[in-house]
Formats: sequence, C-alpha cells, structure tokens
Amino acid sequence: MKIISVRFEDFESAFIVGSPDSRYFVSTETGEVTHTSHFDDETVRRRILDKVSAPSWLEVPRPTEADAHAEIDAFIAAEGRDGEIGQALTAGLNEKKPFVGFNKALGKFPDARRRWSDARMAAIHRRLLAFTTEHGLHIDDPAYAAIVATSR
Repeated sequence: MKIISVRFEDFESAFIVGSPDSRYFVSTETGEVTHTSHFDDETVRRRILDKVSAPSWLEVPRPTEADAHAEIDAFIAAEGRDGEIGQALTAGLNEKKPFVGFNKALGKFPDARRRWSDARMAAIHRRLLAFTTEHGLHIDDPAYAAIVATSR
C-alpha cells in the first residue's frame, strides 16, 4: 500500500465530476490532482495530457451512464416505486433528458432530495475507495480515514 498526501477536496472532486468532457488525474508521487475540461484551449489540454502521460499519473475513471442509471434505479427502489416519490422520479426519467427530468422531479420533494444527496455521496465514496484499493493507495487525510472507517 502506497501512502500519498493529496488535497482531499480536489481528490474527492475528481469523483464528483459533472461534465462528461472533464478528465481528472492524480499523481501517485506528488498527490497533485489536475484535470482537463472543455474550457481548455488545445495548448492547455496538450500540456496537461503530456504531463499526465508519465507512469506516476492515474486517470480517475468516470462512472458510466449505466452506473448512473443503476444508482438512480436503486434510489427509486429504496423510495418505493409505487409511492408518490417513486412514480414522480420514474416519470422524470421518461423525459427527453432523463437525468434532467429526474432532478426536476426530485426538486418537488426536499426530504427525498436530501436522501438522494446522501446516496450520491455514498456512491462517490464507494468509487473513490474502489479506485484507491485497485491501485494500492492510501490517502493520508482524516476525511479519507473517515470514509474508510464508515465503509466497514
């Protein structure tokens, strides 16, 4: 197990990524976290991608669309598919933009929105732990230790 120090907020953010055009990377040597996005011009993007091509850099994997659908499906199941919330969320998924429809429907139920936020963070932390485990990393940070402790 390799222990690295990172700015934990940046590392955690790499797993929260909203834009499908963003790519996040972490250095197993320095703990630096960097990313590219659609806002980068070609020169900046090329510079970053050259930098992260070194063997000490790992790309943080993005969840797939199937992963996102599975998270939503599990949440709807937990809320009860036949209840008011479950029916509204399912209907939202049938809109032209399913994720937008889901979030729009969720906005009508503040308590469910809080539960969804908690479920999302739990999923993000599971991916973060899977990543560090897969690469034999341990993050030297109390927030990481807390996530590890609550996952047991």
